[in-house]
Amino acid sequence: MKKLFSFYLLLGTIGFILISRLFYIQIYTNKYILNALNTSIKKEIIIPDRGFIFDRNHKLLVFNKSIYELIIVPILMEEKNFNIKEFCDTVGIQKSKFFENLEKSKSYSKYLPSVFIPFIPKEKFASIQEKLYKFKGFDWVKRSVRDYNVKSSTNILGYIGEVTENDIKNESKYYQLGDFIGWAGVEKSCEKFLRGKKGFNYWLRDRNGTIIDSYNNKKNNIKAVSGNDVTLTIDWDLQKYAEDLMVNKKGGIVAIDPRNGEILSLVSSPISNPNLLVGKNRNKEFKRLMNDPNHPLFDRSIQARYSPASTFKLLIELAGLHMGVINEKTNFTCHNGFKYGKKRIRCRSGSSHRFPINVKKAIAISCNNFFAQVYKRIVEKYPKNLRKGVNEWSEIVKSFGFDYNFPYDLISYKYKKKKLIPSGDYYDKKYGKNKWNAITIISNSIGQGEINVTPIQLANLASIIANKGHFYSPHLIKKINNKQLILKEKKIRTKIKNKKYFNTVINGMEKVFMIGTGKSFKCHNIRMAGKTGTSQNFIQINRKMRSLPDHSIFILFAPIKNPKISVSVIIENGGFGSNLAGPIASLIAEKYINRSIDNIYRKNLEKRIMKSNLKKTYDYISRIKKLKNYHEGKINNKKK
Repeated sequence: MKKLFSFYLLLGTIGFILISRLFYIQIYTNKYILNALNTSIKKEIIIPDRGFIFDRNHKLLVFNKSIYELIIVPILMEEKNFNIKEFCDTVGIQKSKFFENLEKSKSYSKYLPSVFIPFIPKEKFASIQEKLYKFKGFDWVKRSVRDYNVKSSTNILGYIGEVTENDIKNESKYYQLGDFIGWAGVEKSCEKFLRGKKGFNYWLRDRNGTIIDSYNNKKNNIKAVSGNDVTLTIDWDLQKYAEDLMVNKKGGIVAIDPRNGEILSLVSSPISNPNLLVGKNRNKEFKRLMNDPNHPLFDRSIQARYSPASTFKLLIELAGLHMGVINEKTNFTCHNGFKYGKKRIRCRSGSSHRFPINVKKAIAISCNNFFAQVYKRIVEKYPKNLRKGVNEWSEIVKSFGFDYNFPYDLISYKYKKKKLIPSGDYYDKKYGKNKWNAITIISNSIGQGEINVTPIQLANLASIIANKGHFYSPHLIKKINNKQLILKEKKIRTKIKNKKYFNTVINGMEKVFMIGTGKSFKCHNIRMAGKTGTSQNFIQINRKMRSLPDHSIFILFAPIKNPKISVSVIIENGGFGSNLAGPIASLIAEKYINRSIDNIYRKNLEKRIMKSNLKKTYDYISRIKKLKNYHEGKINNKKK
């Protein structure tokens, strides 16, 4: 009897729970009513306005404009009685396109809405809307798309595109076929901030599909939440000025505020227009840009890798001082370059070869012999264990931001994990243990060899020297909805902490503008510290080496006292560092600090740079690269 009583008690409890649940669903919720009445209720998806993007001075860079889209729920479409010809005439598409879009929608889902025709302008949509009731299964949605207030900086701003299957799979609760998502730049890295939250409105419809009233007094409606506005660290006036200086040139420019790591300018040339990647022709334009041999969508400022050439000598000297293999009184006499056995690195420091060269003057005149001698001492610090010396040097270099993975707002930078700075272990693996020495890898002393860096890393190097041993991670995002971001303010220290070493290097960098390779473009009212670099490159055709014009490189920070800006410039095939990169870097620093270029001499320099055109050089290189059996490389033997 007790078992039977327990059974009836359990049965009664379960029955009570089920009846209570059914009562609650029927009386207190409308979820299933909505599902049952989905043929008479229109569920309108409200796509939120995407957040705006501003520069640091609150200049509006990116906003929105409204368009309409035709959507379809395939299961609701009456295919047997559907007038395809009338539909195609109404919306203005070919029959082949109709069947193509229908198949795409069915493959996505027969039961969920998806975009059938995107980007319908307001004036055209008015005529379509009048006849839409004739075509069951079809509806419309209003959405905003991007409108760019500028015609450049795609590498920063990025662009949006339709979600992929992976996007929908990763966030099926938010995205559906036809939605848009950030594909590159800030649009991608700040997607979750910019996109907002979707809303839903429910409407009553008559048998023709015409809306007659709101459903349930709007109680089931969910309000859309607009996306957050994003404020960048970019100074648009400086960005535009830097882009103007890069017309008809390839390369990258990075300007950073060394006091906090905020990126003031991030230029990648050739420059592309983000407006071309919006609208009906965006796919065609995207394909054209992807096939462009100049690769305008490749961000040279943060992705391209170059031999740093003589700009890297700053790190050789700092490492030598820190490791104790040289001091401030160390000097070497240069005999037209570095010579050791059959190994020779030529030097072009002019009449300076006649006298001993110290650590400060070596930077100013970019003496190859001096830095080769220093690097030889670094490698041979532990004579019986060369690997240990190179490893110690490599760790010092890496602490300066090389091989460092910058934060999320530079998503495209995360190309890791290819090593950019070689170590002793690397050379043991490459040549064999005890089968290499300082002369084998002496090209590292002048920033050639296996060393590869990006423009943003060189700008960060300039920031570290300006700060005398520390940096703040370079970043693009300043504020989200006017709330300052704090997460990037962490100070990162290098392995070199003795400020005396940095003072020595800074003194040499100032002399670059006084007696060295930068004196021809010196700014007379701002004290600057800089360093030229001329990076050689070549191609191999049918086993024969063929030289190409050198890359022009320059880094600087200014003013020397209380630095406000650090700059790196790399001009592909631009010649000597003092030819194009140096003048551009100095003009950018002057423009930022003084807000204008007023001096007549500097104005003439500005005009020369803006008129300089490397198109013929690039056309020549393009013709060469069309030849068979070539590959690009580096020569381990370089000048300044």
